[in-house]
Amino acid sequence: MSFTNDAAAELARFLDSGATPIYVLDEDRRIVFCNAACAAWLGVPADALIGQKCNYHTPADDAPGGELAAVAAGLCPPPLAFAGKSLSANVTCRRPNGRVSQRSGQFVPLAHGEDESSPVVAILERADCPAEVAKADGPLDGSSLSALHDAVRRYRQQQSRQASADRLIGNHPKMLRARAQVQLAARGETHVTIVGPQGTGKEHAAKAIHYGQGGPGLLVPIDCALMDTNLLRSTLRTLVSRRTLRPAQSTLLVEHAERMPVEVQGDLLSMLGDASLGMRVIALCESPLDAAVAEGVFSASLACTLGTLVIELPPLAERIDDLPLLAQTMLEDLNATHSRQIAGFSAEALDQLAAYPWPGNLDELQVLVREMHEKAAGPRIVPRDLPRTIQWGAEAASAPREETIVLEEFLARVERELIARAMRKAKGNKSRAAKMLGLTRPRLYRRLVQLGLEPAAETKEPKGRAGE
Repeated sequence: MSFTNDAAAELARFLDSGATPIYVLDEDRRIVFCNAACAAWLGVPADALIGQKCNYHTPADDAPGGELAAVAAGLCPPPLAFAGKSLSANVTCRRPNGRVSQRSGQFVPLAHGEDESSPVVAILERADCPAEVAKADGPLDGSSLSALHDAVRRYRQQQSRQASADRLIGNHPKMLRARAQVQLAARGETHVTIVGPQGTGKEHAAKAIHYGQGGPGLLVPIDCALMDTNLLRSTLRTLVSRRTLRPAQSTLLVEHAERMPVEVQGDLLSMLGDASLGMRVIALCESPLDAAVAEGVFSASLACTLGTLVIELPPLAERIDDLPLLAQTMLEDLNATHSRQIAGFSAEALDQLAAYPWPGNLDELQVLVREMHEKAAGPRIVPRDLPRTIQWGAEAASAPREETIVLEEFLARVERELIARAMRKAKGNKSRAAKMLGLTRPRLYRRLVQLGLEPAAETKEPKGRAGE
């Protein structure tokens, strides 16, 4: 059915007169209609929204596109809606006071089938709804798919002033502690040591601390694993001579600090004693500096100075319950900058991801999420979209584990079976059975009793020769 221009205009006027917020997205996810009730809820003129593209992600405060792009992102339904599936999900609007208003919406595609994208009509509730969302392991509908999306949004609301803090998302006790420490460090000027295996997000935590200060200072990185003694010493001296780090709230980021040559450690300790430099140091280590001190390869005084605040980041395998949120955050960041839009992960796919040991930690997860985002066959990631390494890991985890063998018990079972077979073959004749087994009759009798194959007789059996 087609509409004339007059009919379309009349329909728009009718929808504008209603109290129910309604908007329409075309097949490219651009807003092509927004009625007066919806514009009033959003606090943005309807004309300003027309043409804005909705990507399925939660934008940071400083995301490209400004306020209108952030409003449009809050209106985007799970990508399944554009694949022809009617669903319900929550949409959000951030108020000027920072409070987020949330409403439940029904999303109705105007075409069906997954071969091509469909325009979508969104019909919202008239009143805000509570912040609770459906569980991520519920039925595959709009609410369950948006559960992780809403969790990412809530986290980014709370951490809106913490740049680069997404790697710290999660509810593991060590991550709750690390986040609190990062926030504390961002408000002060103390030296910080961040400890964790490669790929756990130490650099991101360091940036969250530095940029969380909100000042104009510089972040100057040096890597002790890539620079030799002479280069490190000359770099530090150049920083001092040029007063590079003098501006307030500047930070020297020392990567792989545990590998710093002893000669350079003395230079750094002297620099830290110069109050005129106004320099903060954030040291990144794969193992605690105390261990390097115990091995005699690191200055105890420098370790004490840098360790005013120590933040420990656990490997991903230790906080595997945080993986769904981490993966969803990375996925939505890709949605924000790519035309492909992926809603999230099926429960089965998340189970397989959780079974993998993640030796490369968050860095490895980032690479694999990017690969799955590019190659997923549908609007969500399912097990067949996972790399073979993940599938092999899941298969290995589901395979039955070999039972631990207790040697004495195993040998006793074997002996019991052999004796029982010999007795059956000898038709209960102990002398014949003993001959088959290479034993004396008294010794066979003792084993029959010990193994519970025959009760002890009241009459004594003849004693065998010594040593039997």
